[in-house]
Amino acid sequence: MTMDSSSLRRRHPSLLSSGIALGCLAVLGTATPALAQDDTPHKVGLLLDAGAPHGIGLSAVVRPTNWLRLQAGPTTNTLSIGVRGGVTLLPIDTFIAPTLNVEAGHYFGSEYSEVLDWLGREPSATSEAIRDVTYNYVTGSVGLEVGTKSRFNFFLNVGLSYVALTVPEPTPLIQDASGDDSVTSGPLHLRATIPSVKLGFIVYFF
Repeated sequence: MTMDSSSLRRRHPSLLSSGIALGCLAVLGTATPALAQDDTPHKVGLLLDAGAPHGIGLSAVVRPTNWLRLQAGPTTNTLSIGVRGGVTLLPIDTFIAPTLNVEAGHYFGSEYSEVLDWLGREPSATSEAIRDVTYNYVTGSVGLEVGTKSRFNFFLNVGLSYVALTVPEPTPLIQDASGDDSVTSGPLHLRATIPSVKLGFIVYFF
């Protein structure tokens, strides 16, 4: 009996050490997936932004890989409703990262005669020509994003936007500008490249 008790006492430190080792392994095994999950960017979320010249937008966001993000959703410039889609490249996978962005959008036909009110002009026949105006645009920009691996991050994009605008009945506009009531015109198509700036944030849910 004495030999057995002494043998058990000698084994206690060994059993205790084994238990501690197993506990540490269990903790590491649990923590490792969590750390890996924190290092992996979230995949699905919502984007809200505002800027010039294309107004305010809300988009669904999908990030299939660390370096690629896709977004699409509705927009408004307070005068019309539109839709857009875009692609963002994140070449550096860091908390603060540069971005390369391409976006294309369309604004549906709407009345833009309120622009004359903003300019302080009285309503006239000219305002009849600023109805059912549509435009398409493509924007290329570079940006800076803060929190690329977080659930919530900010971004600022600056670039150039190519705009193609269509005025379906521009005759009153042209007559007003020329002072000649005999001038008539078919649909007027305007093209311009203008600066673009956008500030926004993204919230990821998954």
